[in-house]
Amino acid sequence: MEQVRDNILDYLKENSFMEREAVLGDNDSLTQNGIMDSIGLLELIDYICETYSIEIPEEMLTPENFDSLEGITTLINRLAK
Repeated sequence: MEQVRDNILDYLKENSFMEREAVLGDNDSLTQNGIMDSIGLLELIDYICETYSIEIPEEMLTPENFDSLEGITTLINRLAK
């Protein structure tokens, strides 16, 4: 789970409005902190699907699953089994 979290954090630092040196807590909001916008979210979803060879069901495309590192990591771990 830690590896998935670190992988997503690296992706965000490279592909979002997040600064490389920034510290992000597991439950910090990606949208409220200005790290992710709607286009960035779509790109993140594509990245997750390709990297982890998973499909994300439409009903799982919720703020709870995509607005924090914890939500994203939990979703990936649930679907990648």
